[in-house]
Amino acid sequence: MPAYHRRPLLITACLLLTVGCAAGVRPTSLATTQTHERPVHVAWCGTLALPEAWLGDTPLGGLSALSWDADAAQLYLLSDRGRVHRARLEFTDGTLTGLVPLASHVLRDTAGHPLPTEAADAESLILERADDGAPGNTRLLIGFEGDTRLQRFSADGRALDPPLRPTGLRGAGDNTGPEALTVTQDHGVIVGLESPPAGSDAGVTRLFSLAGGREWRYPLADEAGSALTDLATEGDDLLALERAFAPPAPLVISLRRAHLGDDGKVAVTDLARLSSGEGWRVDNFEGLVALGDRRYLMVSDDNFSVLQQTLLSCFTLPPAADG
Repeated sequence: MPAYHRRPLLITACLLLTVGCAAGVRPTSLATTQTHERPVHVAWCGTLALPEAWLGDTPLGGLSALSWDADAAQLYLLSDRGRVHRARLEFTDGTLTGLVPLASHVLRDTAGHPLPTEAADAESLILERADDGAPGNTRLLIGFEGDTRLQRFSADGRALDPPLRPTGLRGAGDNTGPEALTVTQDHGVIVGLESPPAGSDAGVTRLFSLAGGREWRYPLADEAGSALTDLATEGDDLLALERAFAPPAPLVISLRRAHLGDDGKVAVTDLARLSSGEGWRVDNFEGLVALGDRRYLMVSDDNFSVLQQTLLSCFTLPPAADG
């Protein structure tokens, strides 16, 4: 439905409902009544459809990454148009029921100027000092494509340091760069490239540690067009989010458990394969974050298209031995 038809319906709904309506948020579901062919080793805990704008007329689309500020109990949502949002999650009886916007900031350079378009394609995010018991000192580490780099920012979006261009980014194309970021206890910050870099084998992309420079070969799923879109930490392992988009084939979203081997290889176990061809109401999921207690969120990038949706979906994982 075109945007100009959705907005009046959204306003009417918000007059009738209270949960999430300040943000134009509405509950929905990824699952359908159709019988899905493959087992899914995750349990769903709520999905929200997000509006095209909030906080007045601030655009909300293009969401490419999520991160969780445990000290402030706030969710950060990163847009690939060079903007970062903060919001509060609402859960009812363990189910995600609302998202309340708190602030939105344009990413700026060290002089305070908005990043130019060619330098603003923000694709991955982690928070630093967000769980040290001192609210208010959070910093953002963001991965960019286009001008491929990593860079630190303040919570209100101002660049703090010069760009980082580690050797692990070598061979990354303009649209195949640092799409995934997470932090592990053993290796610190882990960066994942969206697609195989130049010189890599087909179907194999690169993970690397930011501090130590260690590298791993990550095997992408078999579906055509598979790409790594984010990572989260799951105990001693990683949780990987992948998207496979190769029309006319169905859109496929995969959740996979990944173990970093000492030999530079990654052992991968499939947890969920959600195909639009099997009835799943999936979209372009690009962002993933761990909330704790084996609970996660993933978010889709609507590409600012009236044909797509921004979906925020909650799920929980079984223990590794049961997955």
